[in-house]
Amino acid sequence: MIQLSEVHFSSDDGIKVLDDLHLRVERGEFVFLLGPAAAGKSVLLGLIGTHIPPQKGQILVCGRNIARLSHDKAFALRRRIGFIPQQFVPLQKTVIENLMFRLRALGNFREQAEEKALAALEQVGLTEDLSFPAAELQPLDRTRLALALAICDEPLLLLVDEQFDGLSSAEQSEVCSLLEELHLHGLTLLVAVRGPLPEQMSERRQLHLIEGKVNES
Repeated sequence: MIQLSEVHFSSDDGIKVLDDLHLRVERGEFVFLLGPAAAGKSVLLGLIGTHIPPQKGQILVCGRNIARLSHDKAFALRRRIGFIPQQFVPLQKTVIENLMFRLRALGNFREQAEEKALAALEQVGLTEDLSFPAAELQPLDRTRLALALAICDEPLLLLVDEQFDGLSSAEQSEVCSLLEELHLHGLTLLVAVRGPLPEQMSERRQLHLIEGKVNES
């Protein structure tokens, strides 16, 4: 599902972010990527999700070498990847309108988009506030919306970046339960967090991003 070999990445001012990084995640796995702030977790997820162009090394996602993809093929691959950025900001629309806008932009017909939107919101438990302004959601429900947006077009891979910040321990556990449920539905998950992990996730595979390299715990 994901394979990175000899990946290097430097910031615009020449600071090394990723240094000869190797990583492999098999289809159907649920993996946590742990590391402190500014360790490069967001860059790594951005590379895998095709949101950041690679600089050096090989990145295979769903069997495709992303460095060699045309614009159209990169877009097609991106549709198979659900992605939640660290600084998720919903549109100034209602909950349902956020999903409808995304799905329509991805080429879904209105009826198909509505069906997918409602299914995704039901999966994350956000069906009672369809007409509520998304920007006014409480942190936990905003995370639910972010998850719904990421899964609404039925991806194979879900990348989640730092969605525990600002949540209580109980809310973090609830998000973990949602992620577990999505994993049971067949999604491969790579979830970046600063750590420590909630106790219920302690048995999950953990990768640590330290000084630009990934180490298995």
